[in-house]
Amino acid sequence: MAAFCLSLLPAAGRAHPHIFIDTAFRFVFDEAGRLAAIRVDWSYDEFYSLMLIEENGLDADADGTPEPARVAGFAGKDVDWEAGFPGDFTLESDGDAVALDRPVDHAARFEDGRMIMSHTRRLGAPLAVEGREVVARSYDPTYLVAYDVPADPGVEGRDGCAVIREAADREKAQEEYGDQLAAVDAASDPFAAVELDDIGILFADRFVLSCAASS
Repeated sequence: MAAFCLSLLPAAGRAHPHIFIDTAFRFVFDEAGRLAAIRVDWSYDEFYSLMLIEENGLDADADGTPEPARVAGFAGKDVDWEAGFPGDFTLESDGDAVALDRPVDHAARFEDGRMIMSHTRRLGAPLAVEGREVVARSYDPTYLVAYDVPADPGVEGRDGCAVIREAADREKAQEEYGDQLAAVDAASDPFAAVELDDIGILFADRFVLSCAASS
């Protein structure tokens, strides 16, 4: 996805987001009460959805609505997972990164003018969450893609859990983002690619999961 953006944009604009995605996700627990997976839905903005439809021949009869069978067949092909696309989703336990497996259970649908792509990321090993600070974020480190999480995440397979949103300070993030861009512009070749180290995390809300001890 990022490579596609870079092919379209002049170098001076490469640090700005050009794809906008609404993310919905839920924490999935196993029968033992351990966190086992994250189920993720991405709703692409209408403009990029149209590009996906046109570039991938999903509207064969050109009536403005992609064919459901073609959309279903496109599941998992919106990004190049095989090439190592990281998934733009992070999970931490007490500040340490939690490994997530490659995505499975891909699904796709077209709804209200937007392509919605779904997948599941299983944890490398199920995680007992009691007494831990478990934090999830949905973001692109390069900020080529801007992710938003409109609704609070859900919890599946276990009772007694809560998810607290710690909203990013977007005004402060925008200021720092602008400062870093200005520094790059002043110090580098204007035709060089802009690379800002993990700039996207500044705009990412933190979602803190806590669960009561199992009885």
